[in-house]
Amino acid sequence: MNRRPSPRIPQGSTAARPAQIRDVAMKCFAERGIASTSLRTIAEEAGVSLGLIQHYFVTKTQLIEAIDHHVLEVFAQMSGEPPASGDQVGAASDRLAALMTDNPDVMDYVGRALAEHGGVGNTIFDGFFAISAEQGAAFAAQGLTPEDLDPLWSNLLPLILRVGTIMLRHHIERHTDGPLYDPEQLSRWNAAVTRMICHGQMK
Repeated sequence: MNRRPSPRIPQGSTAARPAQIRDVAMKCFAERGIASTSLRTIAEEAGVSLGLIQHYFVTKTQLIEAIDHHVLEVFAQMSGEPPASGDQVGAASDRLAALMTDNPDVMDYVGRALAEHGGVGNTIFDGFFAISAEQGAAFAAQGLTPEDLDPLWSNLLPLILRVGTIMLRHHIERHTDGPLYDPEQLSRWNAAVTRMICHGQMK
């Protein structure tokens, strides 16, 4: 696996430093594991002092909370205005594919957090489930779903299909022609997911 280097935080203006530290930490957590990555390791990767990190984020827990808040804000972009075409499921999948292309470090962090089965993963999964349930309720309100649809699993299964792809990225890439987050590959994935959710795979 090719490792993208963490960006060094430039000396000078401090206005963007909390967000820059958060982004370096997110990348470190994704690559090394959340439990096994220390603030000192993050400081070394970012090229700043440990004291500067603790100035903005007193504890590792506070830094993780800031990352989780950022991640859920990114994924909240999936809840957008209804498309003019009426293709609600396709529009939601298109927004997720765009987020995956634009935020690979966020996606890798999500995959690691969910795999570690801790409080961080629980927070992220519950946030995703809330987004999925909101979308499901909107689809139902517009008459897009059958009346006998299971109210729990109709929200869980699309979430599992999408988040599972993020978690299994490294395994998936052993079977694809290129990186999952390349636009062409994501376009294929997006079309397949949308078809499965809307129509299934059986005749």
